[in-house]
Amino acid sequence: MKIKRFFAKEMRHGIRQVRETLGPDAVILSNTRVNGGVEIIAAVDYDESLLQSDPGISASRPLAETDVQSLHGQQLPELNLSALDEPQPQGEIPRPSPAETAAAKERAAATTTSDTPAEPGARSADSIQWTQDPTLTKMQSDLHDMRELLEQQMSSLAWGELSRRDPMRAKLTRCLLELGLSPAICKRVVEGVGQHDEFENAWRHALAMLAHGLPVDSTDILDHGGIVALVGATGVGKTTTVAKLAARYALRHGADRVAMVTTDSYRIAAHEQLRTYGRILDIPVRVANNHEELVESLELLADRDLVLIDTAGMSQRDVRLTQQFQVIRDSAPTIKTYLVLSTTTHRAGLREVVKAFGEVKLDGCILTKLDETTSLGGALSAVMENRLPVVYASDGQKVPEDIHIARGHGLINQAVLIAQETNQALEQETLELAFSGMVANAHG
Repeated sequence: MKIKRFFAKEMRHGIRQVRETLGPDAVILSNTRVNGGVEIIAAVDYDESLLQSDPGISASRPLAETDVQSLHGQQLPELNLSALDEPQPQGEIPRPSPAETAAAKERAAATTTSDTPAEPGARSADSIQWTQDPTLTKMQSDLHDMRELLEQQMSSLAWGELSRRDPMRAKLTRCLLELGLSPAICKRVVEGVGQHDEFENAWRHALAMLAHGLPVDSTDILDHGGIVALVGATGVGKTTTVAKLAARYALRHGADRVAMVTTDSYRIAAHEQLRTYGRILDIPVRVANNHEELVESLELLADRDLVLIDTAGMSQRDVRLTQQFQVIRDSAPTIKTYLVLSTTTHRAGLREVVKAFGEVKLDGCILTKLDETTSLGGALSAVMENRLPVVYASDGQKVPEDIHIARGHGLINQAVLIAQETNQALEQETLELAFSGMVANAHG
């Protein structure tokens, strides 16, 4: 039997060291938290009888069966993850001694007075003191590490099983995940594709499903005019998009039929940026710092066929966001509002933005910075999951050339091209974790 000691910052890294050094048949004999990380003792050619008779390995007690965790995948399905929801002392995790328990209760009792009534729903001082016990704090930390390890092992096992059982389905899943699509969207598409004899047919079917499921509104708002407001987070390209739309309308119908309004009183030189576009395009620009000024501006521009409103960029967590929504709603009942989304934003951030700006009635969205993004799948996932129609896609700074009416197939093809150009091959661990999200979504 070969025994070796390992040190790592995290349990996951320690397990990787054990596997690389001793191989997949190694077993973990103990794991203990130390300064700077975790200490792991592992062995190969394990013989429990030898370990129980060796005082150097188990000085305090014989090695229990629960202390031995195999790194070999086939034993993992027998583990019960739900048992980790409640702290259960096991393995090398120390238990509080009777003396420590008694001392903790005495300290809790000292902080409690009998003539002070307990507030409804409040925890007792005894339970508060107990949760602060360092022994239980360490126990909770160890259990958290163990859960992460087991989830990673289960993800690896599930992905390996799919790769062996249905390699074409696994390849299709990998390709969809590498587009940056959410696990929920990938699962829906993979299940809808069904069985195919050749991967190319399955891939084309998957892309067609994505194009068909992508909500787009190909009606050009420049054909109808009216009052259009663009909202969105800071730096997504609202002002440039307003200028592009205004320039296109001026080319079609004349500069005297369109006007621009800015309500951005927060950003330095925001007014001047739109005024510069107005001077170049010979289109009037008005500034509205509040609700009253916006109403007045819209009344003065009532003879214009199209009025484009550039709003202040705000974080989705900004407390002033609701106030901005109120200004838009109360200024004119016919305002159409479009959310501008930068495709360079991470998928989780886009989901948060859509949820926050969804408090105002959105007529659709405009995707920007397609020329800068390294993955279009996050933005496509956000609009598909929220059924938010895409009306335009912007892929550059040129006014007015770099804006196009949204087409489902065009956006999906662009997502594939971007993934190919940026070589978005997922690492094995990232792929397994993403696949575990698909499994969790299936059970949820």
